[in-house]
Amino acid sequence: MAAGFPDYTQDFLWYGLRRFGMWLFRATASLRLAVVLIVTLAAVLAVATVLESARGREYAQWYVYRSHWFIGLLGLLGLNILAATLIRFPWGIGRIGFVMTHTGLLVLLAGAVQTFTRGVEGTLAFQEGESANAATLSERSQLTVIRPSQMGGHAGGFHGSDSVVFAFRPGPVDWPEGKTLDLGYLGGVGVRVLKYYRHAEVEEQWLADPAEAGGPAVRFALRSARAPIEGHPPLFDEESGEGSGIAAWLSEEMGPLGFGPARFEIHRAPVASLVEDFLRPPSQEKEKESDSAGVLSMHYQGRMTRVPVGPNVGRKLPLGDTGLSVEIAEYLPNARLVGTAKFASDDKRPDNPLLELRVHVPGQEKPIRQIAFARRPFLTLDAVHGWDCPVKFWYHHPAVKAVPGVEFLAVPGGKLYCRVGSRDQYISGREVRPGDEIDTGAHFQLRVLEYLPSARREVVFRPAAPSIPAGDETAPTAAALVEVDVEGTIEQVWVKQNDATYGMRRLDTAAGPLLISFGYERLPLDFTLKLLEFQRGTNPGGMGDASFASRVRLVDRAAGVNDEFTISMNQPLVHRKYVFYQSSFQEQAGGDVSILTVAYDPGRTLKYLGSLLTCLGILVMICKRVTLGRRGGRVAGERPARPSAESRPAAQAVAGVGAEAAAPGHGSLAGSR
Repeated sequence: MAAGFPDYTQDFLWYGLRRFGMWLFRATASLRLAVVLIVTLAAVLAVATVLESARGREYAQWYVYRSHWFIGLLGLLGLNILAATLIRFPWGIGRIGFVMTHTGLLVLLAGAVQTFTRGVEGTLAFQEGESANAATLSERSQLTVIRPSQMGGHAGGFHGSDSVVFAFRPGPVDWPEGKTLDLGYLGGVGVRVLKYYRHAEVEEQWLADPAEAGGPAVRFALRSARAPIEGHPPLFDEESGEGSGIAAWLSEEMGPLGFGPARFEIHRAPVASLVEDFLRPPSQEKEKESDSAGVLSMHYQGRMTRVPVGPNVGRKLPLGDTGLSVEIAEYLPNARLVGTAKFASDDKRPDNPLLELRVHVPGQEKPIRQIAFARRPFLTLDAVHGWDCPVKFWYHHPAVKAVPGVEFLAVPGGKLYCRVGSRDQYISGREVRPGDEIDTGAHFQLRVLEYLPSARREVVFRPAAPSIPAGDETAPTAAALVEVDVEGTIEQVWVKQNDATYGMRRLDTAAGPLLISFGYERLPLDFTLKLLEFQRGTNPGGMGDASFASRVRLVDRAAGVNDEFTISMNQPLVHRKYVFYQSSFQEQAGGDVSILTVAYDPGRTLKYLGSLLTCLGILVMICKRVTLGRRGGRVAGERPARPSAESRPAAQAVAGVGAEAAAPGHGSLAGSR
């Protein structure tokens, strides 16, 4: 504006903002908004209840109770309550109940938000005599990466300073295509989740390994021998699940397969001459007659030499004119491991026969130590010490009987042999090819479908069927495709949650081997619970369980607690910030497993305080209303009574007389004016 004219722009702007602020404040504090929010919240809770019953608790927690929009809805309701309280300021002594009620509602909402955002609920399971100091959080997942120095030769032990833990919440459904989660870089290891299936099924495929680094694998079909075999009908239809038999892969990496009492396995022979031991082992009757300690077969430069064990223990046995000799250092009839590659025998029962051998090679000062198991002929010390012993052994013992089933032996050159175990001896030893049929001698027919001399396993994870009912404990567990970055080396691997086969995987990187495991998140408790006794009460007549409880010992050294407590369905244990409830149990062969629910509710105190304030405020308002009602009755009783119908004519007559007296010309006062 031009100079000399007053500038009203700033005042008008502040006036408009003030008017808008007052309108927004009144709208926020309005009863109409409160009704809309309460009705919306009730509808949301009803839908969440239906979702929880149909899809499970985790689904309702993820999409409703712990979602940002639900927390925002509670926050908007709290803002409405706060505005409705402030708009009546100053309150005065008469509104103390109103203020207490609304303050209690605000505190209650704050406690609910604390519970939804920071609350923890897990489980703790143990048997009698076992102790536990960590809870399992099934709604959270955990990836653990173990560095080489922590393996210590035992793949299962991953607790220590070199274990790196990555925890995350994957959610209750499969991730959409393209969604990833970067868990960060910790301890020299970076982890990123590329795919996630809430319920995953595993499909194994065996492919030929061009590098010839893998072991042999054979695919076979097994069916009843009574089924028709002409024309080779389909034994197993993978789509319909129908057929007269089953089909499966068998590999050295997987180990033996069992179908009832029959066992099926495949081995890889390092030299071709071992076929002689496989197809034509020494007669067990001759072994019993000649030597109860068995017979040792020694294979060197394509030739086999067999010697009885008993008379040759402690002796050096030359292998022809090669200059090489083998010493049978010790015979252990019932061997057990007592240290790193060290064995001892518990007694003289031939339950696990083992030979300690020494191979004396010309030109070497120290002999090569080797072992030979009668039950596991291909288990040697070569992989332990990193050498390749020039002599191969097969130890035959009369106490080791033939196992019912079919054994395959893959030899160099791509040939495959098989033998059938029946009635403590091996029969039908021969070379087999894809398409050959093998009579197992137990009313089953085996057909070789495919043979791979060197195979690699390819594991494919697929989402399970979507029609899995909520709370189904037999449902497949989750699976994740994980990318691991170690010093610039990036590897990808599928892991399956809490799975015995795929729950822990090995990765060979430039920085050395790594182990990665996938399970539920573990919550340390900083104290220990030991289950002393699990108690079950049955209904009259023994039909069903009436009650169950756990008698535990709580040991908390920091708090100086070492006492016994009983946890039941209606008697929880409260210690520190955790509450333990007896939720269920599982029957197992070793005894019942007690399952406790572990809960941490950071909003519990606020919710209790808010409920108390709300109840007290309502009580104060009720007392005030009653008091005002009584006081109003007393005041009404003290007012003058209105004239009745009978006295009204008399009063009107008196009033008429007075009026006539006051009229002009009718009274002394009027006349005197």
